[in-house]
Amino acid sequence: TARMNAALVRRQAALAGVALVAAVTALALARLEEGSSAETRVAVNDPRWQEAVASSYGPGQYGEQTECGVELTPETRGLAHPVLPCGVDIVVSFQGKTTGAEIVDRGPEGAGAEFELTEALARDLGLTGTQPILWRFAD
Repeated sequence: TARMNAALVRRQAALAGVALVAAVTALALARLEEGSSAETRVAVNDPRWQEAVASSYGPGQYGEQTECGVELTPETRGLAHPVLPCGVDIVVSFQGKTTGAEIVDRGPEGAGAEFELTEALARDLGLTGTQPILWRFAD
């Protein structure tokens, strides 16, 4: 198990490095776009938007603390991601609905999804099951 734990730590460090580079790049792009419209427009060809697979979670875990220290309730609006830092602001778009939220937990636990949306956020976007979403770092 020591070898397995070391491999997991190396993987998490590598993923954290990738997330850091993405965050710095997003901040640099945001600075370049100062003066642009504050209105959020989702364009698939916009290089800031990335596609990911998302699912939702929440029921059965209400009242528990997330790994980011947030109490999970039916009203909690946020996302779980395995490496993005707690509190990072993300903009999520699904089927024409776009909203901001923050990373509030680690996850997803199961295979097949890169993000888990809290039930409240999934409901706001109309996301059910496992679906592709667009996401980017908030400006």
